[in-house]
Amino acid sequence: MMTILPIKRNALTILRENALQIIMYLLGTLLISLVGWPLGLVYLAYSLLSNYLYMAWICPYCGHYLLGTCAAGFDVLSGRHFKPQPGRTFGTEFRRRSWVLYPGWFLPPIAGLYLLVFGLSWLALGLLVLFCAVAFWLLPQDAKRHCENCETVDCPRYPKNKKTVISNQ
Repeated sequence: MMTILPIKRNALTILRENALQIIMYLLGTLLISLVGWPLGLVYLAYSLLSNYLYMAWICPYCGHYLLGTCAAGFDVLSGRHFKPQPGRTFGTEFRRRSWVLYPGWFLPPIAGLYLLVFGLSWLALGLLVLFCAVAFWLLPQDAKRHCENCETVDCPRYPKNKKTVISNQ
């Protein structure tokens, strides 16, 4: 049996693990700001709030959060203030509450399409392409890297066969 040691984390490694998501939110803020700068600020505030709610609602049910091995450092960022409620699992809470992140992913492309339909702007097109590349290609590819060796059995993103996980122990 191979033992995987927890990664050593510091502010730099946590920033690196969150860099793509930070870039995604900054690109989304710029794109939505082209529609109106106050909307960009609202989007940025919502992005921060949605990640906070994600940490409060979903992270406490993840084994990495509880063990202090979250690659994104959400256990550190939240100060481990959030505790799981009895009878709930990561899979059920992820399915129930991950909607909180959806606007952060889908509002910028909607704003970009709006800008392209009502007046072609090369800046809007460039930001839209960059946002979509980061949000819908680079971030999922990066998530696969973390999920490959994860032992969370009830994860809805990358489900594992419970029999396989048990037989490997």
